[in-house]
Amino acid sequence: MAIVDSDILEIAQESIDSKRPEFVELESFSLQATTNRVDIEEGDGVKVGIYQTNVASDFNADTNNYQTEDGGGLVYKTIPMEKHHKSTFKIKAQTTRFDMVKMMDAATVAVAKKNNNYVYNLILAAAYANDYTAGAASTFDHEAVADLWQLSQDGEFGDQKSMILTNPYYAALLKDPNLAEFDKANTDETLRDAVVRRLYDFETMSSNTLAASTGATGENLVGFITDQAAIAVGTALPAIQDEESASRNSIIETIQGPNGLAMQFRKHTDPATGIVWGSVENVIGAAVMDETRLTRIKSA
Repeated sequence: MAIVDSDILEIAQESIDSKRPEFVELESFSLQATTNRVDIEEGDGVKVGIYQTNVASDFNADTNNYQTEDGGGLVYKTIPMEKHHKSTFKIKAQTTRFDMVKMMDAATVAVAKKNNNYVYNLILAAAYANDYTAGAASTFDHEAVADLWQLSQDGEFGDQKSMILTNPYYAALLKDPNLAEFDKANTDETLRDAVVRRLYDFETMSSNTLAASTGATGENLVGFITDQAAIAVGTALPAIQDEESASRNSIIETIQGPNGLAMQFRKHTDPATGIVWGSVENVIGAAVMDETRLTRIKSA
């Protein structure tokens, strides 16, 4: 049975609201979506809240501010939306609900990967002071993570620390026999994965996108540790182009997932060809806020 519009919108919402790994990766940074349905074009800005630790000078008694230097501050920065990411697919008369779920999922993941790649290129290209050489994936183990934990304790990192790794390095932790000992019967892979996910205070995850990113020549970036004050990321809903034309959208649905990402689903018909198109898209911008709160992990 062919898909109907109400089913299409339901599927779109479910796909964008999912907690896929590609969506969760961006939560490692200060992430903000637009909170209304105001359309934004490339070059416009989104205000992103950056959590940071205040210092004593922020609480001068002469200004009648009676907080203490142990407080945390929230600073808003306007981040220009630099990239418009989109993934488009055809909706045919014979398209079923099953087909639509598959196409919608592929489109949302494609946009999420483009978002991640855009942010990761900032990490690759910037001249960060903090680098850690991990060696080959075969030697990456819990002791290397302990060294990274020490770096985060000695540096300016906040409490919410994340570690993003390419798949070979994440797999090395899953195979680490010292971590496998948490699974006494050596049968519960879910338990072992949970240990790795929260290893040494890090929210640890693997990334398919990181290895495909491009940046500094001759450098093999295999991961990084960060907190939410290192980079600010803003996402927004793209403006509708040529809204009054004959080919305008028959469905315009702006959707924001629970993970802070703004995404938009559109369905429209090309009057020249009669082809019905579905698309998932957003605009995104990012900026380095505090490079001391990010350490790049490189192989030898």
